[in-house]
Amino acid sequence: MTRQERLAYKLLLPVLGTVLVVVTIPFLLAVAQSLDARVGPGLDNYFRALSNMALYASLLATTMYAAIVLPTEVLVGLGLALLVHRTVRSMGLRAILYVLAIVPLVIPPVAVGVIARLIYAPDYGALNRILQVLGLISDEIQWLSTPMGAMLAVASVDIWQWTPFVYLVLFAGLQTVPHETVEAAQVDGATGRQQFWHIELPYLRPLLILVVFFRIADVLRVFDHVFILTGGGPGSTTQFLSLHLYRIGFKFSDLGQAAALAVMVLVVTSILYTLVTRLLPLERD
Repeated sequence: MTRQERLAYKLLLPVLGTVLVVVTIPFLLAVAQSLDARVGPGLDNYFRALSNMALYASLLATTMYAAIVLPTEVLVGLGLALLVHRTVRSMGLRAILYVLAIVPLVIPPVAVGVIARLIYAPDYGALNRILQVLGLISDEIQWLSTPMGAMLAVASVDIWQWTPFVYLVLFAGLQTVPHETVEAAQVDGATGRQQFWHIELPYLRPLLILVVFFRIADVLRVFDHVFILTGGGPGSTTQFLSLHLYRIGFKFSDLGQAAALAVMVLVVTSILYTLVTRLLPLERD
């Protein structure tokens, strides 16, 4: 081992130690809890978790939620990134837009949920009041009491908070596109669509894959604003996987089954991450 390699390991030691304490040890404790033999055979918690029909209802709700928020966030974020990249030349205005995009990301999800509650509440909600003032509705709409309304309400909060994240990542990716290549394409008569499809998209593809992966991971653990807005209702419409795990572990005090669910989610996420990293090119051809 060379001197530089030893130095690198010494520099990485605090980081690896932190990861061991923050990630590895809790994971091992969760595995041990999920294999607790006091409630039956070692894999009994896993069998009970997989045989619980509420799990599949939560997976269906999570899938519907992801089908709404992921395409919307990616498409809107990509559209904003392209719009600012191509039309906004002032560095000052770009900086202002950057700060505005940062604001939703730094607001705690609990606070976002409380604000959204003040917007969608049927009696005192700002949205109903605005629509009534504009004459668009005469009676209050129960936004959080219908399955579709509740799903769209929680999805709108997610879209508002995380679309700026997609915008910031993809806008940064657009800055890496060589100006010479773009200018040559424009001289040759390439349209904006052709410029995006053949020049900009190849540079953005790795970032798009990473963004989608990170957002899928966030969807699997979304909890705060959903819990405040709907509590998983009406019925089980917005009882996503994280809320299902919460109910199993804390409302029903079945920590073994909750630990088994957590381990399975972590394993699936790790496998997904491995597949994503294999899709990412190490370098451009």
